[in-house]
Amino acid sequence: MDYKMKSMASIAEILKSYTGDYEGPWSVAYSGGKDSTVTLALVIRALLLLKPEQRNRKVFITSSDTTLDLTTTPTRNNELRRIQKLIENHHLPVEVALVAPEDRNSFWFKTLGLGYPLPKSKRNRWCTDALKIKPQEKFLQGLKPSLTLLGVRISESQTRGESIKNHQTSKYYSDGAMMPIVDFTLDDIWSYLAIEKLPWGDAEEISQLYKDATGECGLSKRKAGADEDNSDACGARFGCIVCPVVKIDKSTQEIAKKKPWFQPYADIRDVMIQMYQDPDNKAGYRRNGEYLGYGQGTFTVKARMKLLELVKQAQEDNRLLSRMYGVEPQPVISDELIDLIHQQWEKDLIDYPFLEDVKELGDFYEVRIGKVFQLTMNLKVKKVAN
Repeated sequence: MDYKMKSMASIAEILKSYTGDYEGPWSVAYSGGKDSTVTLALVIRALLLLKPEQRNRKVFITSSDTTLDLTTTPTRNNELRRIQKLIENHHLPVEVALVAPEDRNSFWFKTLGLGYPLPKSKRNRWCTDALKIKPQEKFLQGLKPSLTLLGVRISESQTRGESIKNHQTSKYYSDGAMMPIVDFTLDDIWSYLAIEKLPWGDAEEISQLYKDATGECGLSKRKAGADEDNSDACGARFGCIVCPVVKIDKSTQEIAKKKPWFQPYADIRDVMIQMYQDPDNKAGYRRNGEYLGYGQGTFTVKARMKLLELVKQAQEDNRLLSRMYGVEPQPVISDELIDLIHQQWEKDLIDYPFLEDVKELGDFYEVRIGKVFQLTMNLKVKKVAN
């Protein structure tokens, strides 16, 4: 079955579910990547086939803003603006909902404020839960959608395929979710984007995004296959620009060649991983006081301070390079979040002294930060000593 037949079958199933007897809004997960784009395009095409009086179910386009998906966020935002125009022009019952983690659940607060160990594997990826899943769950709990539509495919990877099959209740459905492109291959996805276009316009910007990330992929060059993975030309990895889980972030490296203003963040990712691998940067304890031994546990307060200075410098370098190339800067950490991180350090030095040698920390600040903050640190040291 080619992509055209799969698309028609998916749209038919969407229409069947949308006009069903059960009540409640829908939620469509949208990241701006190729799979979620095709999924959303099928949903909107289905809505456009209905008469206005038949469009009696609200559809929410939900998208997570982690503030760290810098390579995809501009494209996603541009696409959302075009989608919004389509919604308004056709009076579709569709609403865009951006969700984001609270500052205390952000990646930087977890790592720089609390000293969380870096997520180092797909099984130990606390960041995905904190930055994407929990904000989405919080929104969906209030929305109570009758159906959530996901852009997942069996052929995406062996792991994803097995997970889908383990939870499938029928071809398109899995535990309260619908998967319109579940049987699409990578070639189907790119064929759809190249030939069918999108209800809100062409797919050239999405194509360029993948070309920038791989050096070759896009609408003019498609790579088919049932077992594609992130090493394939069209299977670029997108997401957090400082992701420590992937060993080599080829996608960001390729993008930085064409967009040098991303390079400071690609560099800070490598520095952050190197710092985490240095046993001297770990306190030897968990935050709950459990002793783990040298080279393990929570980031020391001093290591967190060093890393924050490097992150702030990377953000400044990004700002200068962005201005040089005539683009908008991409900040990753706000002044409000920095203040929150500073407050957490002060709390840790008083309530969790086992996370840092306070005398050593005072010496560090005397050299690196300056006399004004040093006065504050001296007060903290005295409080801990007493």
